[in-house]
Amino acid sequence: MGVLLIPVLLIVVNNIGRGRTAKDNIVFRSKLSDYNLFKGKLADLVPNDQGISYELASALFTDYADKKRAIFLPKGEKMSASDDGLPEFPNGTIIAKTFFYSAANVVKGAKLQLLETRLIINKDGQWNAATYQWNAAQDEAFLLMDSASVHVSFLDSKGVERQTNYIIPSREDCIACHRQGNHMLPIGPKIRNMNRIVHVNKEPLQQLLYLRDRGMLDLKSLSDFSALPSYDDVTRSTPVRARAYLDLNCAHCHNPKGTAYMTMLDLRYESPLNETGILLKQAKMIGRMSTLGEMHMPQKGTTILHDDGISLIKTYLKSLK
Repeated sequence: MGVLLIPVLLIVVNNIGRGRTAKDNIVFRSKLSDYNLFKGKLADLVPNDQGISYELASALFTDYADKKRAIFLPKGEKMSASDDGLPEFPNGTIIAKTFFYSAANVVKGAKLQLLETRLIINKDGQWNAATYQWNAAQDEAFLLMDSASVHVSFLDSKGVERQTNYIIPSREDCIACHRQGNHMLPIGPKIRNMNRIVHVNKEPLQQLLYLRDRGMLDLKSLSDFSALPSYDDVTRSTPVRARAYLDLNCAHCHNPKGTAYMTMLDLRYESPLNETGILLKQAKMIGRMSTLGEMHMPQKGTTILHDDGISLIKTYLKSLK
């Protein structure tokens, strides 16, 4: 989304040829299958017994791609929820996110197109990120040493045919978005963003309670936590939908510890409006959000402007006094 100009952060990477960066404390395996995260056919993305699929109320926009998400915990370990933010993840946690265009969205009768799987791995309290690109046969994904481009043709949510050169980010690109101060952190799976209804075997379930009942999450009371709205939910007000959109698509950089802190914008959902900087930069944000040629948000992995997102944020910004 073309919202803001932001400073460019350069991250120096060493020893790339040996599968290790200066920020990593692990060596990534060469193939996705080497982790044994999924059982059965790899492309089916069915988590093993230590993993569980999860969904978010609001998600990052990435060129209209669909995503499958899963969290894998060491045997006998749980996540722990203490507030609306990220849960405490045990050492050895792996979070996997696979980007794809589904059969319903791919044009001209093409099959499911798996593009990439991103892993973020917690070792000794430090998160490490890597990307794996799926091959043409769709039976394996291989560790990327640099970014890659894949031409895709698909139908968006309104049935409009689109084409783009989908960008798979490098590991250092991942760090640019996931960096908070001197640390790398997950972005999406905050407690408030997983606090939603999901369907498991066609049965509607409260996701946090489902994670608790599966032995994956230490959760005392659901009433202790808030719920992030879906920015696609038109029954909700424009301000809460817009703030949810900015939180997922922009706030990972635009916060006091993010890589765009110099813009003096804090776009986290929990930040009071008068502390976000939005009111001071309202006109500039409106003027720049529709220009893909400028540095835009999300900073990495987006080549297409999100029409609905732009419309939502413009409506919101113009409504502010």
